[in-house]
Amino acid sequence: MSTRVDDQEIDWQKWLSLEVKDTSLFRDKLLEQEMYHKRFDTFVNGLYTVVDGFSHYKNDSKFGGYIASGHQRLKDALNLISLQYSAGGDLNFIKELYPYLLHWTEEYAETSHLYNLSPDAGGRYVWHISLGTEDYWYIALRLICFGLLTGYADQMNRIMPIIDYTEATPEGQEKDGLIERLIAPFVTDRGTPPNEARRHLPYRKLIKLFDAAPEKRPAMMLQYLEDWYEASRREPYHDQHPQPDIRSGISYFGYWSWEAAAVTWLLDIDDTNYREHQFYPKDLVDFSKAQSEKVQTQDSVEKIKIKGGDKCPKTGYWTTPSQPNERQYFDRGDILPMLSEQDWGEVYWYFDGEE
Repeated sequence: MSTRVDDQEIDWQKWLSLEVKDTSLFRDKLLEQEMYHKRFDTFVNGLYTVVDGFSHYKNDSKFGGYIASGHQRLKDALNLISLQYSAGGDLNFIKELYPYLLHWTEEYAETSHLYNLSPDAGGRYVWHISLGTEDYWYIALRLICFGLLTGYADQMNRIMPIIDYTEATPEGQEKDGLIERLIAPFVTDRGTPPNEARRHLPYRKLIKLFDAAPEKRPAMMLQYLEDWYEASRREPYHDQHPQPDIRSGISYFGYWSWEAAAVTWLLDIDDTNYREHQFYPKDLVDFSKAQSEKVQTQDSVEKIKIKGGDKCPKTGYWTTPSQPNERQYFDRGDILPMLSEQDWGEVYWYFDGEE
């Protein structure tokens, strides 16, 4: 049983075989075995059903149903990632799933836009992913964090236009301070990020780490994690674990601060004093660091592209077409030169390795 998605084959039987049988591997001890097996089967089979259905959607002018199923598919895929992490699953599965998730996000946005253009919408444009609703955590934040932590930072430019959706309003959706900082090194021309998060607590407290001195960040992150659960009381994942009856419809995927992991990786914070915190997904952070340390091909190196005048996101050597025979060394946080005196126009720098 396989399906072709975006020129890639999904081996659904292989995905089903990744179900974790040994409960001793569970990373989250609040996760119940019966709940895990029930939800795992539901998510994988649900993804298969929607993927199969979407293969025919372009022949159907009624997009309303596809919007609902496409939106649910995104949540199911992200919930499956959360669930598999909690159950101690192989993290390479997340890396394998993520490109399909990106494709499904774009497919959902396309159908959502077509619906907005249809008479059924009555001229009303609706955001594809609304940051002012539970979509903030359900989709936007996890979509970005999982991408950063599995080696797909260079794909953030595919996500942000969907979140902005400038067809709804020319200026796009009101920006979120945390999301903008997470994607800033990988998506240019976003402007100065705001100092507020659209969902406020707990996320706005994390924004302060970006401006803090490096030596203060570990203690600040520890405090963030200490406050995280109580500060999340209005978020959809809060207070999900006490439900023992899977028939209640409550789904528990684990309590993890994915955003704390993403910021730790992005700012290269020493996590020694909070590695064992209940809500910190240390294994995913270690996985992301291992991905970053792998020898990169020239093609993947060139995808790290930063505009002159912006902060350097990665310590190492950088090149620019305006100085084709030179490599310059910059530390993370340095301002990359604009070289305006050379009459080159806008200057872009490309990461060229650490040695």
